Amino acid sequence: MKYIKSKKKLIGITFLIIFLTALAAFTYYVSDYYHADKTAISALKSTESYNVMDTTNAITFTPTGNKSTTGIIIYPGAKVQAEAYSVLASKLAENGYTTIIVKMPFNLAFFGVNKADDIIAKHGKINSWVIAGHSLGGVFASEYAINHQDKIKGVIYFAAYPSSNASNVTFKALSIRGSLDGLTTSKDISENLNKFPANTTFITIAGGNHYNFGDYGVQQGDNNSTITREEQQNKTVSYVIEFLKNL
Repeated sequence: MKYIKSKKKLIGITFLIIFLTALAAFTYYVSDYYHADKTAISALKSTESYNVMDTTNAITFTPTGNKSTTGIIIYPGAKVQAEAYSVLASKLAENGYTTIIVKMPFNLAFFGVNKADDIIAKHGKINSWVIAGHSLGGVFASEYAINHQDKIKGVIYFAAYPSSNASNVTFKALSIRGSLDGLTTSKDISENLNKFPANTTFITIAGGNHYNFGDYGVQQGDNNSTITREEQQNKTVSYVIEFLKNL
């Protein structure tokens, strides 16, 4: 009897140690993330062109010059602070599109794949929604769109590709990556080509890389770009606007 009790106690202690070890490893993993740089932080201020609302759940850029009926939701890349995409969002807002960057739990879209639900519910005046995502954020933006085709009219993959089959969906898509991207390679795109929506436009920015879509410094594993971050983002915005106009 004592042997059985001791064995159960030992098993309990073992599971507790495993749990605490896993918890410590996860805490360490999520605490080490890419922070928005000074350029990104400076774009968080309202201007004559747009108003910025920064809450615990999202950062909203609302154009002041017109009543936007098209909204863009951005899912950040894995372990990248949401604020890092404020420059990209501000440029889209300057062009008349309400743009909302979602703040993900632990900076991982995996834990907030349905966060777009709250965004859409709070912006009833917007009748056309496009969801975009960078890197792993693009994977889960795609997942959301696949499961909410009644709400989403377009998906934008920034250095990303779908993990689930989206070839038969009703929405249009835009895929943009840099030619020097070391994390989402041309091979990755080609190997997942059959999963993209049938109506997808593919763009490769010459000289661009992975981390230039945001403003969070240099990302490990990526290649250096031969164009500036500003050039890559400006080209990205131009392609996105063209895509939105043709929805």
